[in-house]
Amino acid sequence: HNVEADIHTAPPLGFQGHGDNNRRMETLLPLDLLSFVLERDTSRVVPGARVKQSAGARGVQFLSPDASMSFPASQLLVNCDLFPKEFSIVITVKVNRFAPKVTAGRLSVGVERPCSELLRGQLWFNPLKKGLYVCDGSVWITVLEGEHPTANHKRLDYVLEQQVLTTSSETHDVEVFQIQGIGLMAAMAHRSSASGSAVYLWTNLGFRLYQNISTHGALSWKHFQVGKKAYLVVSNSGTETNKSVDKQPESDFSVIYKWSNRRKRFVQFQTLQTYCARDWEAFNINEQTYLAVANHRMGNNNHTINSVIYKWSRSTKSFEVHQTLITSGAYDWEFFKVGPYHFLVVANAFDGMTTSLDSVIYVWIDGKFQVFQTIKTFCATDWEMFQIGSRVFLVVANGHRFQGNGPSQYTINSTIYELDMSGRMFVRFQDIVTYSAVDWEFFSLGEEYFLVVANSYNGESYSLNSILYRWQGYEGFVPVHWLPTFGCSDWEFFSSNGESFLIYSSAKAPLSKVFKLKTY
Repeated sequence: HNVEADIHTAPPLGFQGHGDNNRRMETLLPLDLLSFVLERDTSRVVPGARVKQSAGARGVQFLSPDASMSFPASQLLVNCDLFPKEFSIVITVKVNRFAPKVTAGRLSVGVERPCSELLRGQLWFNPLKKGLYVCDGSVWITVLEGEHPTANHKRLDYVLEQQVLTTSSETHDVEVFQIQGIGLMAAMAHRSSASGSAVYLWTNLGFRLYQNISTHGALSWKHFQVGKKAYLVVSNSGTETNKSVDKQPESDFSVIYKWSNRRKRFVQFQTLQTYCARDWEAFNINEQTYLAVANHRMGNNNHTINSVIYKWSRSTKSFEVHQTLITSGAYDWEFFKVGPYHFLVVANAFDGMTTSLDSVIYVWIDGKFQVFQTIKTFCATDWEMFQIGSRVFLVVANGHRFQGNGPSQYTINSTIYELDMSGRMFVRFQDIVTYSAVDWEFFSLGEEYFLVVANSYNGESYSLNSILYRWQGYEGFVPVHWLPTFGCSDWEFFSSNGESFLIYSSAKAPLSKVFKLKTY
């Protein structure tokens, strides 16, 4: 039989028996039944299951039984080893935006009709306003708002290759930013220490070389400001010049550069000791500036080490250690705010034995970051936070599955999580199959929202399609464009003179490409 259940909001499920007394089993706790089947390992593509859209409802369809989906009935029904022969599932849905209880009802399409007690629970779709409404017995309550007449109607039509940028070496990261009075710039983290890294300036003809900066196995750049002063910080790994794994240094020095208005260049400002740093994140809390470094490993084997939060000291005019946090092969930090709360999430990639690790979301409390939630990830390489309306999402890029001496699996799920405001936790929203994903980039065009993933390797080839997904409401993100890339390491979205672009970097070839997003 085909079994479908709505997983859009991951509603709690309880059970109601049809025994002799046909009464509700009040002793049962609400349970998310699908979590027993689907969430034990979010990286696996579950056999015999697919997401299906039907009559406005989105759910999971089980096409055939599979042993991996089995679990003891006693996990649901205490002291009961078998399901009763007949049972029903009671689904509870909590909607924060309006009070009326939505019961099973019909959907009407067309011009407005009066809402009455007889139509309570009736859904109505207005194709002119592109709005969905529910009748509460007296008035129509908005479920989904349509477009405002003055809304930005820009729509993505197609993607056009704009520039092929030849670089001095392979590139691990691109950071796009603005410098007042100069324009839009891009800092590229090049692998080669001989040529160093480079800053490019955007012109009518695309990016052109603006400044070379000496780096050593650069892995990432981050632009930030302290007051009106602009800075760049680079993650130096030092690994490119120490190709023998036995001779890798215990530590490296990452460097902060300050923009000089007089010289119109970035000049060295401060060095900080790091350990194969993979990423820097910059953020402000209560008008104080902080930097977080993702220390990946110390030496060749020690991956479980301290990553560091630095704070800008106004007295010494430099960054000083504020807090240390234990991480395992840290790859990325992502800072974000939700209302008055400040969060920082780390992508833990490897502990020396396995890539199956807990990545950690921290929340700022009393001047320090404290653990808010842990999420199982698989060589997590990137977190991207984004908002659609009032909804808050986090998407993780899972790189690969690896355990002990076993083979690596590169074709795995990366997962989008949504913040459950009432439950105060992120819950799984959507799985997307990726190929050693190393980056997600979120952007919007007009009223449309997009995610693009950097697929880097499938176990056989670095020549892969990186995929552009569009937000489709109930359906989540659906693929709309397949962009050929080679060893893709990063995507960045930027706009200039009313036009929108994407740039991707390659960690396997000395080139980057700029794509123009044609709209209508």
